Amino acid sequence: MSLTFGPVPSRRFGVSLGIDLSPNSKQCNFDCLYCELKPSSFGQKTKITNPQIIFKDVQKALKNHPNIDVLTITANGEPTLYPFLDELIDLLKPLNKKLLILSNSSTIFKPTIQNALKKLDIVKLSLDTANPKTFKKIDRPLKGIEIDKIIEGIKKFSKIYKGELIVEILV
Repeated sequence: MSLTFGPVPSRRFGVSLGIDLSPNSKQCNFDCLYCELKPSSFGQKTKITNPQIIFKDVQKALKNHPNIDVLTITANGEPTLYPFLDELIDLLKPLNKKLLILSNSSTIFKPTIQNALKKLDIVKLSLDTANPKTFKKIDRPLKGIEIDKIIEGIKKFSKIYKGELIVEILV
């Protein structure tokens, strides 16, 4: 099974080669009302792909599609839940392609996540609402995930991040 997909044309980012960190099942700590994926089996044992295997799959895809503008780290769910994200980013950096992540922002308050994401060229964070009640209603997060911590994490990250930071707001 391929861990990459595309290339996909993007108005904002150019030609993107996607990297799916959870191709077998949804791995997300949100169950958003608008999500097209079935609810996550979060907490159940799932197969975690070794970062070296992902890297080799990306190298192979780049041989077939050398003219891409950006490598987009994503998942069937939330890519920052991938336990080897920092290591994977280190493997991808020498490929000399822009690196982008599409995140629901749920883990942005964690220093380990911020340190990993600092290495990327583009970080796109979602923020569906700033209201705790609406957050629980729309994003339906796992217990313990609070919108106030996410907002503070985005603020803190924006002060240390040197790349292109995009916060996507749900309207």
